[in-house]
Amino acid sequence: MHSCGLRTFETRRLQPRDVDLDKGEIDVLWSKGNRSRRLPITGQIIDILADCDRISRKKFGQQRPGFFVSSTAAPVSPASIGVTFNRIWDQAGLPRAAGGRQPHPYSFRHHFAYANIERWMAEGTDVSAMLPYLARYMGHASLDSTFYYIHTSPDFMDGYAALTHDGPGVFPEVGFE
Repeated sequence: MHSCGLRTFETRRLQPRDVDLDKGEIDVLWSKGNRSRRLPITGQIIDILADCDRISRKKFGQQRPGFFVSSTAAPVSPASIGVTFNRIWDQAGLPRAAGGRQPHPYSFRHHFAYANIERWMAEGTDVSAMLPYLARYMGHASLDSTFYYIHTSPDFMDGYAALTHDGPGVFPEVGFE
């Protein structure tokens, strides 16, 4: 979820046939708004997914109900993702806010978007030119959905305003292959 910015349900619905470790791609099929997309994955993620796939295939065979399954080979439930997330968070010794919203699995998606935008800013990359690609990668129907992630940092808003002040304001065409 973190490394690809996937929605929780997209991760849960992945089938073994949707993950092509040889090509380094994940197909997210018929997601929100009935949109599909193909995502490239890095070598490090391929290695992690290959280990997961090898262990699952050894334990449950080729016909498991999803790429990720529970310890009993059942489909992963939304609740189990939350329980596992909280267990890992606590075991890592990460702090929890005393009040307000607690971290949750969907936070990975927010971090994915924000980290890419912040990295582009630090590198001096034209963020305006990259947002359509990020929107497509994340499966957003419009840039408005991607702009949602910009609000997560006041520092980013100031930096983004400076970047776009002199920018062309034209987005390149983005496709799906």
